[in-house]
Amino acid sequence: MTPRLKELFFKEIQPTLKTKFGLKNIYMTPKVEKIVINMGLGLDGNDSKILKSCEEDLGKITGQKPVITKFKKSISNFKTRKDANAGVKVTLRSSKMYEFIDRLINIALPRVKDFRGLSSKGIDSSNNFSFGIKEHIIFPEVNFDKVDKIRGLDITIVTSSKNKNSTIELLKEFNFPLIEKKNWGYMAKTSAIQKNLKRIRLHKKYAAKRAELLSVWNDASLPIEKRREARIAISKLPKNSNPNRHRNRCSLTGRSRGYVGFVGLSRIKFREKALQGEFPGIRKASL
Repeated sequence: MTPRLKELFFKEIQPTLKTKFGLKNIYMTPKVEKIVINMGLGLDGNDSKILKSCEEDLGKITGQKPVITKFKKSISNFKTRKDANAGVKVTLRSSKMYEFIDRLINIALPRVKDFRGLSSKGIDSSNNFSFGIKEHIIFPEVNFDKVDKIRGLDITIVTSSKNKNSTIELLKEFNFPLIEKKNWGYMAKTSAIQKNLKRIRLHKKYAAKRAELLSVWNDASLPIEKRREARIAISKLPKNSNPNRHRNRCSLTGRSRGYVGFVGLSRIKFREKALQGEFPGIRKASL
């Protein structure tokens, strides 16, 4: 029997995506290729009973027998040994993949306490969507009374999307509860940019007076009383009029670290705009 979500994808979701992206061929639309579910065990992987229990639980959740993953190298700080059991993993494709998505969205995620959605920041550079689940017992297939310990799951949805926007649209069509968070970092730093501009204006306003008083203070031929008066007058000027009080900040984000002076941007924004070709003559050293 064909899963409900699979039929929905081919009958409704795929034509909708074709129209939305203006594609000539329906087979050019993005789709879910596979789903990888991983349950990490850490040091518990050495216990055969715990390992068997986790295998059974993940098998019930996915409807497929898991494979045991191994540590690739020994790291003393993490107390891991090479080729020791790291966890259990399942890769779902075709019908089982669609069945899992259906159960995940409509049954499992609504059972999460104080659930507020999945962040779209989980989409990586390969346009795959990854997220974590803190408690594997949200799946009704797991018998809570037989669980020795509540464990988390790492889920990766591998897509054929060419960019982040198409991945977001694909997931939305599947009714994934995505939260597209705006870059609040820009808004948070706007106040810092304005504060810095205010300090620069204040410095320009008192620059001539400060220079005059400093020349008096630095003139050793003048009486000490007059020089002391100049020093006191300098200290009475607004503290933000001192040029040392303002910092070089990115004009877009307000970031003060990694400032590239000749463009007035942080290194991150400079790299983004340079790769988009907005700075003629600048290219990557590796090209």
